[in-house]
Amino acid sequence: MDWTALRATKEADIQQRAATPLSEVTPSIRDFAQFVTTHKQELGLIPALKRVDPDTGQAWPELDIVALAQACDDTEVGAIGVYTEPSVFGTSSDDMRAISERVTTPLLALDLVLHDSQIHQARLCGADAILLWAGAVDAPTLVQLMTTARSIHVAPVVMARTFDELSQALATESFIIGLASPNGKLDAAHVSALAAHVPQRKTIISLDELSTPEEAAALLGQVDAALVSHCVLDTADVEGSLTELMS
Repeated sequence: MDWTALRATKEADIQQRAATPLSEVTPSIRDFAQFVTTHKQELGLIPALKRVDPDTGQAWPELDIVALAQACDDTEVGAIGVYTEPSVFGTSSDDMRAISERVTTPLLALDLVLHDSQIHQARLCGADAILLWAGAVDAPTLVQLMTTARSIHVAPVVMARTFDELSQALATESFIIGLASPNGKLDAAHVSALAAHVPQRKTIISLDELSTPEEAAALLGQVDAALVSHCVLDTADVEGSLTELMS
């Protein structure tokens, strides 16, 4: 995913949205970190749900997103990701809210967070974790956004695509680090090189969607969990598809 291209859309959205009062937000009770941490002994999978893939142009307009999330939940995946920018992915915070009401698995809101109001909105719609990009904001703002998320028990996943961004992410002492390739497509060698500089005690998530058993094998032992998408969007047998991916 090209997160840079998403920034203009999110900045315009923030200007139109009034901040949601914190008093209206209930803390998360689903421990995202506990569910996705594998201590690198296995590779947890996080289905990333959407109705449109902006990279390929493929779309699933008739997708029952809640039923798919329930099928993923039944396979005991580490977490479920939901893309929440409708103009890009065809899925929204309303979809995440509907999914949250029907699953027990923690939810990761896959969106570019630049402002506190986005964190409050994500939590109101059921998010248990949010994505913060170290390259999108300055260091004080990144720390402040992490503080806001933690105040309502929402886990901040701090994303880095380069070694400079990784240094910024590690400086925040974030427990969960998200790694991605600069071009938005999985480069397992690049992700592994970044992962080698992350302290072992931290949880690492690969944010580039993997799609083949070979890619999964390349990440095994390097990260705790990874996003997957097409393998669940393109099948009626979610469990079988995920099992085949890990074969």
